[in-house]
Amino acid sequence: MDSQEAAFDGLERVIGIEDEGRPGPLVLLVAGLHGNEPGGVAALLQLFDELDGVETAGRVVGLAGNLGALRARKRHLGVDLNRMWTADNIRALGVRPPKDDLPDEAELRALFLTVEAERTAAAAIGRDVVLVDLHSTSGSGSGFSVLPDAVPARRLARAIGLPAVLGLEDRIEGPMLTWCASQGDTAIVVEGGQHDAPTTRTVLHAATLLALDHLGVLPENHAGIEDARRLIDRTRGDAPRVLEINHTHHIPRGERFAMDPGWFNFRPVRRGEPLAHAIPSPDVERVVTSPASGYMLMPLYQEIGDEGFFLCRRVRRTWLVASRLVRRKWIERALVVLPGVRSIEVERGRVEVRRGAGPWLARLLRVFGYRRHSPSGASTAWFRRAQ
Repeated sequence: MDSQEAAFDGLERVIGIEDEGRPGPLVLLVAGLHGNEPGGVAALLQLFDELDGVETAGRVVGLAGNLGALRARKRHLGVDLNRMWTADNIRALGVRPPKDDLPDEAELRALFLTVEAERTAAAAIGRDVVLVDLHSTSGSGSGFSVLPDAVPARRLARAIGLPAVLGLEDRIEGPMLTWCASQGDTAIVVEGGQHDAPTTRTVLHAATLLALDHLGVLPENHAGIEDARRLIDRTRGDAPRVLEINHTHHIPRGERFAMDPGWFNFRPVRRGEPLAHAIPSPDVERVVTSPASGYMLMPLYQEIGDEGFFLCRRVRRTWLVASRLVRRKWIERALVVLPGVRSIEVERGRVEVRRGAGPWLARLLRVFGYRRHSPSGASTAWFRRAQ
């Protein structure tokens, strides 16, 4: 047994807490929601060791996600913990006796109760809440951030400096990121690189330091910040600064999927280019080709997973600037005069649109942060995260 596995055997839910009693946000640092991603846990163990004796602001809490899966070095113990953060699953915790929990449900219960206790205490004293969720990928390539299209999350991603990916949370059901964002928290995922690559822990550690610096938690001119920035700059390389997902390859239940070798995060992709092989049955195999040009993201090189790969496209700086400038309540309320818009509730972040309205309206709504949509009858409701 190596030293990391031995450390995980003794790992507890709370990796560390830093609270000097000063004003500031509650920052929840979560690692190991997937048990085969040890880099985030190692980064947090290093971080809290370094923060000992540092005069910090706010409250920083480091949490281990799926303890059982971490000890087993498996992605999960039957159900993906980072696909379980839905209203139905959370509601079920309140009506199901803990003794009836499956292993991953027990992990969800323990982590949810810990997080909610921290959030409740923060709300009582008016603290903002920020989630930084640390992960790694089965494929190689640059680390990156995943974030909802909300201005505070975009600012945090920019401060970290890794390529920032929009739209992923809208294509995956039940990640912890989406749950926390739905509660009004600032939330971001940081992917540090390949699972067992020696650089992954250092990238996640550097990204976490830069996040805490941006949030005002660390003292001014804290040691290591400039080194962290240089490391992130080297890691990012020539990858685009901001991208958005435009395709998800879902793997049908029961189908085997084999990614072709050589793909990595942000490698350019041409439309029609072969990417993988799908094997729906022992005597049938077909080539999976790219439906669009763009950049590869998270090619699947492990046996467990429901998404084979994602494709993304570059987001231009002009779009980012425009989308930030228009996100004012008085401008947003004016959307109701547009053809096809039936109603708007700015405080709730909800716009109701007539079904069949032109694609131009969907593109415009994205500028205002409206990305998730739900058709119902003759209307489609569009939603955005708190800005």
